[in-house]
Amino acid sequence: MISRRKFIGGMLGAGLGGPVLLKLWASETPFPAACGIHSVKIQAPAGWVGKIVLFVTDVHYGHFFGPDEAILLNEIVHKHRPDLVLMGGDLAQTPKTDLSEFFSHWSPGCPTFFSPGNHDLTDKFAGSILRQAQEAGLTVLCNRTETWNDITFIGFPSALRATQRLSLLQTPKLKIVLGHEPDTWDRYTQPDLIHLAGHTHGGQVRLLDSPLYLPTLGRKYPEGEFAGESNRALIVSAGIGYTDVPVRINCPPEIIKLEFV
Repeated sequence: MISRRKFIGGMLGAGLGGPVLLKLWASETPFPAACGIHSVKIQAPAGWVGKIVLFVTDVHYGHFFGPDEAILLNEIVHKHRPDLVLMGGDLAQTPKTDLSEFFSHWSPGCPTFFSPGNHDLTDKFAGSILRQAQEAGLTVLCNRTETWNDITFIGFPSALRATQRLSLLQTPKLKIVLGHEPDTWDRYTQPDLIHLAGHTHGGQVRLLDSPLYLPTLGRKYPEGEFAGESNRALIVSAGIGYTDVPVRINCPPEIIKLEFV
C-alpha cells in the first residue's frame, strides 16, 4: 500500500499535483490555530445529563507535534471543563516514542481513558506506549471495559495490530466504543452503540472536498457522523496531528465534544 507521503510526493514529482497543492497552501489548517470543536448531543442515562466528554485522537506526538503543542492542547481541553477525556489512538508517532514531556503537560482536570491505535503498537502488541500511559495515570482500555453510571466504555486495540475482543460488546447498557479504525463499525452490530474513531485524519489533504488518500480500514467512513439501525452511530474525527507529510489542507484538526442531554 502506497503511503500518503509517497502518493503526494509522486504527484509533485510528476508535476500533476504541485500547482494545485501550492495554490491551496494558503488554506493550510494546522494545529492549534484552526482546531475546531465538533459538538454532538447524546441522549443519555439520567446520571449523565449535563456531562461533557471530549474525544481527542491522532495526536501523533513526536511527529511535528511536541511539548509546545501539548501545552496548547491541554489548554484547549481544560477550557471546555470535561467530565471525561477519551483518547482514541495514535497518541504517539511510533511504539518507541517518549511521551514523558507530553504527559508532563497533560492535566485536563478529569480522568482520561486511552485506547491504542496502530502507531502506538507493534504487530506483536509490544512497545512502551501502554506502559507510559498507565504510569501517567490514564485508564488504558485495550480489550477492556469501564462502566460509569449505565454507560459502558469499551476500548479496542487497533484492528491492524491485534485481535479485538468483540465479546465485550455483549452488554445491554449504552456502549461507547473506542475503536481506532472507523471501518470496523460494520463489525460492531450490537444495539445502543456509539463508535468513536479516528485513523483517517479526514484525509489530511482534501481537494474539492475529497481526500487525496485514505488508509486501510478508513476508506468507507472517512469523516463525520453515520447512523445505523438499533440506535447505532459512528463518529469519525479528523484528529489533531499529521501522518507522513506535515500539512493539512482543507482538513482542519478537530476535537469531538459529546454533550449528554
